[in-house]
Amino acid sequence: MLKNRGITFKLIFLLLTGSTLIFALIFKYDYELTKQIILRNAEDSAEHIAKIAVNKIEGVLNIVERINHNTVYFMEGAPQTKEGIKRRLHQVVENNREIYGATIAFEPHTFDKDLKYFGSYYFRSDGALKFMNFGSEKDNYFNQDWYQVPIELRQPVWSEPYFDPDAQIIESTYSAPFRDNATGQNYIGIMATDVDLNWLHETVASVKMYKTGYAFLISKNGTIVTHPDKELIMNESIFSIAETRADKKLREIGKAMIRGEMGFKPIDGFGTGKKSQKLWLFYMPLKSEGWTLGLIVPDEELLSGITVLHNKIIALVFAGMLLLTIFIASISVSITRPLRRLAAATKDIARGNLDDCKMTKAETKDEIGDLTNSFIYMKTALREYIRDLTEATRAREQIESELKIAHDIQMSFLQKLFPPFPDRPEIDLFATITPAKEVGGDFYDFFLIDDTHLCFIIADVSGKGVPASLFMAMTMTLLRAQTTAGLSPDEILFNVNAKLVKENNVNMFVTIFYGILDIVTGNVEFANGGHNPPVLYKKNTAELIPLQCGGIVVGVVEEDIKFDKDMVTMQSGDFILMYTDGVTEAINEKEEEFGEERLNRLISENCDKSIESIIRLINDEVRQFSAGQPQFDDITLMVLKYEGTDNTGNKEEQ
Repeated sequence: MLKNRGITFKLIFLLLTGSTLIFALIFKYDYELTKQIILRNAEDSAEHIAKIAVNKIEGVLNIVERINHNTVYFMEGAPQTKEGIKRRLHQVVENNREIYGATIAFEPHTFDKDLKYFGSYYFRSDGALKFMNFGSEKDNYFNQDWYQVPIELRQPVWSEPYFDPDAQIIESTYSAPFRDNATGQNYIGIMATDVDLNWLHETVASVKMYKTGYAFLISKNGTIVTHPDKELIMNESIFSIAETRADKKLREIGKAMIRGEMGFKPIDGFGTGKKSQKLWLFYMPLKSEGWTLGLIVPDEELLSGITVLHNKIIALVFAGMLLLTIFIASISVSITRPLRRLAAATKDIARGNLDDCKMTKAETKDEIGDLTNSFIYMKTALREYIRDLTEATRAREQIESELKIAHDIQMSFLQKLFPPFPDRPEIDLFATITPAKEVGGDFYDFFLIDDTHLCFIIADVSGKGVPASLFMAMTMTLLRAQTTAGLSPDEILFNVNAKLVKENNVNMFVTIFYGILDIVTGNVEFANGGHNPPVLYKKNTAELIPLQCGGIVVGVVEEDIKFDKDMVTMQSGDFILMYTDGVTEAINEKEEEFGEERLNRLISENCDKSIESIIRLINDEVRQFSAGQPQFDDITLMVLKYEGTDNTGNKEEQ
């Protein structure tokens, strides 16, 4: 995305991207840190508010408990009469507005041996106090929770809140057992106080935090006792809401609340509807009753201050980014203006308009100024370089032209018309040469010495290029000059060596294989001056015979030296393949040589083909073998095939 953009865009993009990333990280860290501080402060505030409400509620309930305990003390202090019990209950209800009703009930036959049931109950109704005795079988209070539970537990107990259908109010009963005043051992009855929880609803409803925060109260079993949504009161518990919403987090919070723990946790709404709003729930237990006060705080209101603050910060950052963009753009323009001039000058230089490229020396000493001055220096140096390069190119083209001429001259030395002796069916010749450079040092030659003798030569001059080609030309001239009827191949090489040594001031040498074929008899005399041994293919036996013959390279040793001579006889269909080391020493990408073994295999597999086909096949195989590798040496191949004739000119079968 950036590679095709200008420097101004890149500077703005990269700097703004980096700045935005850094700001985002700082903003995120600051936001989280500030949020934690706000949450800690909110938790402290919620704890303080909840503690005030809890103390207020417990204060009222503790009064009820003390009244109940005083009455138990009264019952255990001395024998009681029906009238005394009635008066006591009347005083308790009349003097305590929070108490809806009070009851004293006895175990069977403990107050009166003739009575199984005996209980007195004072309660409020229509603004007046009313009294009711219950002592018949239909009352059967022994099996009711407010009576049975404290008797069994032998301790005071607050009941779960419940709805009284007669009074049409929500109540909770505090029940305390009392003992026999005579023995002080057995529990003989219950003092129960009913508390109207309407005042509790008003007390909890007065607890507020932020604009829409509210409080609610649950019992020790999780039942909702007070809540702004009256449909939840006594109809739902915190666990039923959790089940309805499939909210595992709320279920775990409910367990912590009924265990009497205190905490401050996030929840996703509170109620039986869909999750709609993130809230924070602070909960604190009413230790004596086992109930828990919950305080709901909307997350939106809790974090409203930090949200407003950070929105302002974001707005300031955007404004700062805008100013930074303008600042970067102005700086980049001052930087890129001289660069654009340099770019325009570069185009002129690329088109070769060095004289039209006008540039003034930079006045500043910064990097742009150094670049401008360097560019001016480069233009001057480039003009001189182009002038020198033009002259060098002209000289190189002249050299290449001369090399091309030298190549053509060198190739003109070699016979390229095949078959070379169409009127001599006894013999067939074919040869190719592939120089490693424009001119090379390999050469081949063949000519008739007389009507019955054919001279054939293959040679390889040390080195490459023009020196090798000149040495080659001199060697070819000497070989032709020294070849006369009656001289053997070894004598001819001896004479040529003597001549080359005298004229060789550059220490070059040449390897030569020299042979003379008697066309009538098929006899071949040959001598070898350090060259690769040619291969004789015998048609009758399908053998490959290397033509080995001792001898050192030609043109080096000044002393009188002798070259060995040998002879073989060719029969009709036999042929001799001659080659230079450019064939066998060609290498592939694994640094492996083509080698004599691969060459001999090609000869054996294709011996029935024409000699031209054999040579072209070998050339193709060498090229494929060394594909991708440079050619380091000249590649020269020549094949002499003997057909043989009788004295009348007919073909012989040998």
